Amino acid sequence: MAILNKLLSIIEDMTRRLDEFIDRGYDLSNWRDQLASIHVLQVQAQAFIDLCQRLLSNMGVTAEGYSGIARRLRDMGLVTSEEEALVKSLVGFKNVVVHGYASLDLNVVNEIPRSRSYRRVLELALALRDRARQYWDP
Repeated sequence: MAILNKLLSIIEDMTRRLDEFIDRGYDLSNWRDQLASIHVLQVQAQAFIDLCQRLLSNMGVTAEGYSGIARRLRDMGLVTSEEEALVKSLVGFKNVVVHGYASLDLNVVNEIPRSRSYRRVLELALALRDRARQYWDP
């Protein structure tokens, strides 16, 4: 399986798992639910970031670390300003979770599944596949 398709598959799987998590009911005051939700969101975010990096690489475009990905996607006309903000927020979320650059606010974490805004990540990944099909892995 091509790398971009594999990363897209991971994003789809994490989105499905988040849907199941929410549908069965969750409580972020419970440490298991808290860790599960944060981990699945982190995996989804990392797979999306990796997908963006690979796509840009296939286009012959480099980005200055994770923080430059959103800007380069915008420069290439692949994302809107609203989508650029989503990419930036995913990078920030991943950095907070993985590196502990700041405290993780559970109210913010809770808003993601409550609003099902994590589904926007899958929607954007699918849109990127359509918008840059010629650069998608063969």
